[in-house]
Amino acid sequence: MIAKVHPDGPDFAGSVGIDNKFCKDSAMALTVWKKSLVFSCSGFTVYDSSGNLVFRVDNYCSDPMNEILLMDDRGMALLTIRRKRLSLHNEWQGFLGEFQEAQKPLFVVRKAPSLLLPTNNLGEVYLGAFDKSKQKQHSDYHIEGCYAKRSFTIFNSSGNVVAEAKPKQVRSDQIKLGGDVFNLLVQPGYAQAFVMGLIIILNQMMPSD
Repeated sequence: MIAKVHPDGPDFAGSVGIDNKFCKDSAMALTVWKKSLVFSCSGFTVYDSSGNLVFRVDNYCSDPMNEILLMDDRGMALLTIRRKRLSLHNEWQGFLGEFQEAQKPLFVVRKAPSLLLPTNNLGEVYLGAFDKSKQKQHSDYHIEGCYAKRSFTIFNSSGNVVAEAKPKQVRSDQIKLGGDVFNLLVQPGYAQAFVMGLIIILNQMMPSD
C-alpha cells in the first residue's frame, strides 16, 4: 500500500509514494548507524527503538557517488538515490524502488548556495522533477543545521518539523558516541524512508563530514 509523505492538511506540500508501513500515526524514534552490515562496504544501518532493523544501505562499489539504494530489512529496494548528471548545482534525485530508464523522480534535493557566507541551510527539497519554473517558488521541504555534528532538522513548507537528528548519547554519563551513530525522530504522518533518502543525500553532498 502506498502512503503520502504527509496526510492531507493545511500544510500539505505534495505526496511521495512510499510503502505505508513506513508512515506511522505516532512519532518514530530511530537509531542511525553510519555503517553497512556487509563487511568491507560503506552505508547505513537503521534500527527502531526495539532494536529491530528497519533500513539498510550497502554500497558495494568503492566510490558510490552516482547511485545508492535504500532497502528495507529484507533487502527490498525502497528508493534509488541518483546524482543528476550535467548539473551546475549539487543536485540529487530520489526514485521509487530500483531505478529504471525514463523513470521520473519522486523528489529532488539541491544544495543550498552559501554565497560565501556561513549558512545553516543544508538543502532544498522539491517534490517531483525540478525545473526552472520552480526556482521562483518556495521548496516543499528544507533542511537546516549541521550535518557534520549530526544535528539537523527537516521542515516542510509551512515551517513544521518533519524530522530531527541529534547525536546519540549514552544515558548513564551522557557520553556522545561520535558522528557514526545518531538519533532520528520522525514526526507522525511522514514516511521514514523519505526522510532516510534525504539523509543519504546529505551524506553524499557532504562526504567529508
